[in-house]
Order: sequence, then structure tokens, then C-alpha cells
Amino acid sequence: MNKYKKLGKNTVLFMIGNFAQKLLGFVFVPIYTAVLSTEEYGTADLIVTIISMLWPVFTIVINEACFRFLLDRQIENRRIVTIGFWINITGIMLVLVFSPIILFFSSLKSYFILFVIYFILYTFDSFLTYAVRGLEMVNDYVFGGIINTVTTISCNLLFLIVLKWGTKGYLLGFIVGMLASDIWYICKTKILTSIQSPKKMDKQLLHDMVQYSLPLIPNSVSWWISNSADRILVTYFCGIAMNGIYSVAYKIPSLLSVISSVFMSAWQISSVDDFGTEENRKFFSSVYRKYAAINIVMVSGIICFVKVISRILFSNEFYEAYQIAPYLLVGALFKTLSAFLGTIYTAAKKTQMVFYSTVGGALLNIVLNIILLKRVGVLGAAIATLASYFVVWIVRFIDTRKIIRLDVNIKREAVLYLVLIFQILIITFGASKGFYLELLLLCVVLFFERNEWVPMIRMTWKKVREK
Repeated sequence: MNKYKKLGKNTVLFMIGNFAQKLLGFVFVPIYTAVLSTEEYGTADLIVTIISMLWPVFTIVINEACFRFLLDRQIENRRIVTIGFWINITGIMLVLVFSPIILFFSSLKSYFILFVIYFILYTFDSFLTYAVRGLEMVNDYVFGGIINTVTTISCNLLFLIVLKWGTKGYLLGFIVGMLASDIWYICKTKILTSIQSPKKMDKQLLHDMVQYSLPLIPNSVSWWISNSADRILVTYFCGIAMNGIYSVAYKIPSLLSVISSVFMSAWQISSVDDFGTEENRKFFSSVYRKYAAINIVMVSGIICFVKVISRILFSNEFYEAYQIAPYLLVGALFKTLSAFLGTIYTAAKKTQMVFYSTVGGALLNIVLNIILLKRVGVLGAAIATLASYFVVWIVRFIDTRKIIRLDVNIKREAVLYLVLIFQILIITFGASKGFYLELLLLCVVLFFERNEWVPMIRMTWKKVREK
């Protein structure tokens, strides 16, 4: 199958399975902000943030290794899946041992049981979805995503609106959603029946998989620091209510994350095909340019209409989040581009630089958060996030050229990034006739990227007419 057709087909399938699920967090924001107070939403977000930090540490990100090694098709699948399963089980057992620490925090004490259950299901869900994708069982993965979405939506409506369970209902809705999709994966794919006794684990394969995944532990933790640690620091410096507002501001960049995460799920499979060849290099370059163009246009458009979007999504108590969102949007742009460049490392099985780049960005994030939160409040956390993601992107862009030299017009991209910064400043300082200036800058972005998005529209329209 043609590389572009394979990538397009998988992107469409992952969109069907993931888009509604990922979009759920965005679409349901009006409900969350209407039925939850800033304190309740801040508490729920803090619990999920802590779990997302613990997971890579206690599971050593072995699921990433499972996914990559399964794609090679050179090793018996059950040997790979067995190693992944037992390392995840070990991680769950360790978390169970240390989880009572939560009881010492008064604000989280009443959520202890939900915390433990959420972590267990989060771990199993990650293991199953990575394994299913690595086996390229795309249709089964898609249907599991649909089950998760429908179940979560139903539970959110029941627990939050009808039963009014607040924070507990919010967490429980996602727990039931993960449980439903995991049951589907287990029953449909029979993946657990292929798991062998831990005594039969292939020691050499275990060594290779762990060697691959170990550099990804600090990488995942560093991504967590860049993406989530600022929320803990915001809670410390500004209070849990401001963390609720800051967390809601993150929901606008989630619109960008929805599309990028769907695409990346498909791209991770295609990036491995014929890696290292000249044809593959051209393929990487072409996809990167189009991917960057789409994301830049989206970010510029969302910033332009951020006030309108905020009025629709947020209740009055959360509306001020619109001032924070543009910084997080541009930060999310550099995060998605960094993730794309990260696939060069994983495809080449050279994950060390993944570690160095994200650790550098994470350290910068913490330092800037501490400095800026004291001076400019919660806006400082957003600025720190943008800066840290930019550093990760620029480091990876330069370093990956040692592996694959992408054909990219960096001067043109630099101009576009400056345009996005001007858009942010217009929002921040409330310039007169700001909306018209935003529209003008959006037109500039569309003009500069016309060579990427215009041909894509023409090709799509041509295929539609042919059908």
C-alpha cells in the first residue's frame, strides 16, 4: 500500500475511534464548569495529574517498548506482550504499597479509593491500547475507543448532572469508560490468553525492551513536568481555585491536541516503514511540513476567536482563562512538533536524546514557574510552559538532523511563530480593535502556508467529486 494512503487510512480510522473520545474533554467543558466549582475541578485535575506522573515511573514506560517491538514483526508477539504485562503488574503492586501516602493529604484523603482504581485501570488501558496498536489491529482499537467514549459520556451525564456527585462523579465517569473499553479489548483480541508465566520471559528480549524504555522514563516525567507540574505550583503559589481556572484554560489547547494525537497514533506506525532510506526521508519531510502548517493555522485561528470560544465554553467564574489559553496554545504547538520529531528517535531506536531534550525543557519549566508565578501570577505558568516546549522543539529540530535532514524552510516558519507571538500580545494587552488585527494576522499565516494547505484542499475536493 502507498505510504500516504496507509497513513491517510489509519488517520481516518484512528479519528473515528479517538476523535470523539479526545474531543470529549473539550466539548464537556461547559458542563464541567457549570456543575463543578473551581475548587472541585482543581482537585479532580490534581488527582489525574499525580497519576499521570506516577505511571511512567512505576511502569518504566514499557508499553512504548511493546508498541515499537511489535511493529518490527521479527519477534514472537506473545514474548513481547508477556514482558509488557508483567512489568505493568509489578508497577501496579508498587503503587498499591505506596498509595497510602495519599491519606496524609487532607484535600485528597476522601478520594483514596478512586485514586487507586483510576491508576490500575489507567495502567491496564495503556497496556492494552499500545499492544493493540502495535499489532496493527486498528479496527479493534477503533471500536474500543468508541465504547470508551459512549460509556464516559453516559456516565458523565448521569454522575454529574443527575446524581450531582461532583469531583467523585467526574473521576468515576472516566474510570467506567476505561473499564468498558478494556473489557472489549480483552474479549475481542484474546490478548491476555497469549501471556506466559513470568518465569518464561525471554531474558535477552527483556533486556532489549528495558534498555529501549528506560530513557523514556525521565522523558515521560519531564513531559509531565512541562505539562502538569505547573498546576501543582499554581496550586501552591496561587491556590486551588486558580488551578481550576488554569486547568480549564488547558481545555482550549486540547482542541489542538485532539487532532494531533489522532494523527500521531497513525504516524507512529508509518514512520517505521523503510526507515533510513532516501524515500523515507522525503516522506518524513513532506509530512512534517504539512503537519506543521495545519497546526500553525489552527493555533492562529483559535487565538483569533479565543474570546468567543471562552464565552461559549466557560461559565463566568472561569471566563478569565481566555487570557492564559493563547500562551498554552503556542506551547501546545511546539509540543506537537516536538512529538513528531521524537518519532525519528523512536523509529531509529535511539531514545537517549528524547531524554536529554525533555529533561532540559522540564528543568527550565520549573525554574521559570518559580520565578514568574511570584511576579505575574498564573500567567507566569503559561509563559513557562510555552518557553519549555519551545526549547524542546528547537533542540530536537537541530539534533534530529544527525539522523534525518528534513527539508524545511526554517526562516518562513520563524516568521510565522513571530506572528503567533504578536497575536498573543494583542490578547494580553487588549489592544483596541484587537479582533481585526487578529484576523489580519490570521490572513498572513494562511498566505505564508498556502503552498501546504491549498494543495491539500484541492486534492480532498477532487477525491470527493470523483466519488
